[in-house]
Amino acid sequence: MKTDILEILRCPQCHSKFGVRVEQRSGDEIRSGQLVCHGHPQLDGGRLRHHYDIEDGIVHFCEGFAEEIVQKEIEYENTTYHGSDRLTDPQLIAGFPDTLTELWPHTAHFGPDFRVLIDRIDIRPGDWVLDIGTGPCWSSRLLAQRGARVIALDVNEANFYGLKTSDILFSAHNVYFERVLESMTHLPFANESIDRITFNASFHHTPDHDRTLAECFRVLKPDGIVAMVNEEFGSIRQRFFCPESTSDTGSHHRIEYAEFDRSVKKAGFGAEFYVAEHVREKLHNKFSAFGDMLVQAVEQVPLALKQLNSALIILKKEPANRSFAMPIQPLRIESETAPLGVLQSHA
Repeated sequence: MKTDILEILRCPQCHSKFGVRVEQRSGDEIRSGQLVCHGHPQLDGGRLRHHYDIEDGIVHFCEGFAEEIVQKEIEYENTTYHGSDRLTDPQLIAGFPDTLTELWPHTAHFGPDFRVLIDRIDIRPGDWVLDIGTGPCWSSRLLAQRGARVIALDVNEANFYGLKTSDILFSAHNVYFERVLESMTHLPFANESIDRITFNASFHHTPDHDRTLAECFRVLKPDGIVAMVNEEFGSIRQRFFCPESTSDTGSHHRIEYAEFDRSVKKAGFGAEFYVAEHVREKLHNKFSAFGDMLVQAVEQVPLALKQLNSALIILKKEPANRSFAMPIQPLRIESETAPLGVLQSHA
């Protein structure tokens, strides 16, 4: 963790700012220590403070980990990610997403689709970009290489398939991004502090899509964008031709488009749907110019596009739609309070 993220981090319990206790540094990165919030101003004279550990540069919040679906996902990943030395080969992992197919052939489109997503959302140098459900962090690495200030958020900190994989990528690609251990339903950031939010094959793991989208809306700046690709959405076509469940592995579950559309509208977003890049490329290769025309036609009819297996989805927070509810979290009284003098306080 580097200290510039303190400008946008907020305590999940009282929404106050943080100071930091530093235990170990590596250059300008804090590798271990504690975040200590400034306290709730109306309780105990502002001395009620909440503590969150920093380990291996990762900030441990974990406020949303009580959800059964989150625990199911962590258990699934930790018990199934084994069986081959290739799964823990740093050189192979450093090459993700281009080397993903050496382990999982069905993920060949993940890299191309996500790179096109990045092109779509106009990332500017210095933007705060939150990459939700990043897994082995290759998507965060691609975002950081565009000059953004990136935050990788996931529920698993494990090396090789969780947030600790970041150290492999830092060394291999000379990049840096922040890491936050937390559920997508509890985003520990200030209101209107994030420029872009991305999901790559991760939104369909959410315990609560209403709350996840509401949290995304809250933390996004006006004109902010949420972009997602490679998600599991259910269409009318799939109900008749592919009715089987996809909820048998970890927290993986298919979300009906109609359900998703209601959540998007409820959160306050405007939505745009595009054909995913690998589908676009297949149609172009098979039909050439006619394939390109077919893509354009389908993108004009969202209902038709939603019958495809893949879509690139852009959610926009229009400046006029700025109202949002503050997250309500129970306050826990800590037995230990620390004088602010021992902290590096960042107001």
